[in-house]
Amino acid sequence: MKFRLAAFCATMLVLCADGAAWARITFSFDFSLDSAGGLFDPRTSSGQQAQAAVQRAGQDLSDRIVDSLSAISPGGANTWTPRIIDPGSGIEITPSLSGVGQDVIKVYVGSRSLAVAELGLASAGTATAAGSAAFTDNAASRGQAGALATPKSDYGPWGGSVAFDADTNWYTGLSPGGLTANKIDLLTVATHELVHLLGFSIAQPSFAASVNNGRFTGPNATAANAGTAPSVIDSHWSGMTSTVGPGGVAQVALMDPAVQTGVRRRATLLDWGALDDIGWDIAIPGDANANGVVDFGDFQTLELGFGQTNARWAQGDFNEDGAIDTADFSLLLRNYGKRMDGTDMPISAAEQQALSAYANALGVPAPEPSLSAAIAGLAMVVMRRRRR
Repeated sequence: MKFRLAAFCATMLVLCADGAAWARITFSFDFSLDSAGGLFDPRTSSGQQAQAAVQRAGQDLSDRIVDSLSAISPGGANTWTPRIIDPGSGIEITPSLSGVGQDVIKVYVGSRSLAVAELGLASAGTATAAGSAAFTDNAASRGQAGALATPKSDYGPWGGSVAFDADTNWYTGLSPGGLTANKIDLLTVATHELVHLLGFSIAQPSFAASVNNGRFTGPNATAANAGTAPSVIDSHWSGMTSTVGPGGVAQVALMDPAVQTGVRRRATLLDWGALDDIGWDIAIPGDANANGVVDFGDFQTLELGFGQTNARWAQGDFNEDGAIDTADFSLLLRNYGKRMDGTDMPISAAEQQALSAYANALGVPAPEPSLSAAIAGLAMVVMRRRRR
């Protein structure tokens, strides 16, 4: 069902820009280090599919990660030399990379034969920076003050590499419908490894700071686990389950170390909570464009994508079940007007009218008390006017 509200679009352009102090991070993938005939060989349809699966994993994560990573821009006396583990060979190399753009995380992707039972291997990039104190601090933190603190409470990576096992029987499709019992889902493993690059690792200080006696004590992950600090072993959950999205189905958490054949896993509330705890800002349900506020632009995005399947957060899938439906609209209504910093933005009469009309068309109640009252009041005014 599509309920277009073109009459309101011009009015809302200014409102959509209100409070947009945040921006989503993006992954920039480089597959050039994969060997000829490798998993990501662009000359083959299977290689193209594999690249698309990794790209989709990056999109699913960046859709919700709202932060502000400053650019690394060496020049003059300021120098920056990155190092990565070559995903195709396993050897440390200096990639041809002159810097990293704002809000971008650079990831080199390839394939090689990994250890037995190892499906993927993420390696955080390192770098040597020299020059002014401001430049070297920025290179180490990317503008995240907590990444320079003692103890560290944030993380500002420039990127790294991910290697996938060349000998695994992979499923590279985007739709879970084609995943068979004898294949490993590449999208699942890629998402898992990218979360490691985002700092879900015992070697990363803001993660390690929350690990105590086999428990991850971060407040958001603990809240997502019904108030009990979840179990961890090194850089993985230990036997943890959680739900995918608010009120969603339970599954083994994404960052559990074991991946079964024939199974697709998504990031759960527990996984998102841990990312929040280690320093990332996570978009609230309803914030489709991840600009830090649930506003009319997000509503328009959901309306245009309503009914779509195999959908992304950025298209309006706020409960992350793959479909854009009334449940997603209810989540948007619940958070409409809320900003990530806890403040509320004004809701105009035009917005209230549009949301009321769409809610009535879908038969969806508005759960937010202030918005419900405003919508109900406006509906009564409209009804009275029609009777005259």
